[in-house]
Amino acid sequence: MSRTNQEHILDYLWSISPDWATNGQIREATDIRSHQQVYLLTQELMRSRMIRGEQRGREWTFWADESPAVQLASPGRASRGEARGTLSPSAFEELARSVMSVHFGVPLTPGQISGVPKEFDMVSPDGDIVGDAKYFTLVRGLRLPPAKFSVIAEHVWLLEKTGAPVTFLVFGNDRQVPVLWLERYGHLASGVAFYFLTDESMLELLQEAER
Repeated sequence: MSRTNQEHILDYLWSISPDWATNGQIREATDIRSHQQVYLLTQELMRSRMIRGEQRGREWTFWADESPAVQLASPGRASRGEARGTLSPSAFEELARSVMSVHFGVPLTPGQISGVPKEFDMVSPDGDIVGDAKYFTLVRGLRLPPAKFSVIAEHVWLLEKTGAPVTFLVFGNDRQVPVLWLERYGHLASGVAFYFLTDESMLELLQEAER
């Protein structure tokens, strides 16, 4: 069964959530033919409270509505699992925590490191091992939005700020996401190890940390 253009817009906004997109970016990502059609569709989705939006100068920006009612009702939300694999991001985080605990031989739990204003997904009891889990996907299986590149860069920077001897990021769902990032910026993140973890708990080292 073919999906409507409104559903394609919802799919795209959920795929980049919590980031936002302009009508032009939505048109490019969804291949909807005209800018005017995208404008009419996004305005209708906003009026029906399926997405959020605001006008910034002459340009509109839109983002996925994270409220529980929309998460349950949105066809875009329902299709996330279909498009991105069998696990939700929170379920993947739990899987990653379990697998990485076995990998490092110590229990890893959510926690903070003094001086870094962030709760990390995986921290060892002594704070010597710190990591985060990310469940990203390419837009339409083709490209990673620039916003996702910046999210990865931010997490690398925060991990480096912890000063922990072992820092890592573990990615799930789409292997191409960390691979593409490493191709462009891997030389800038030599102190952070990158892993890919399948939904079936198969762990692959993509880049070893240099110490």
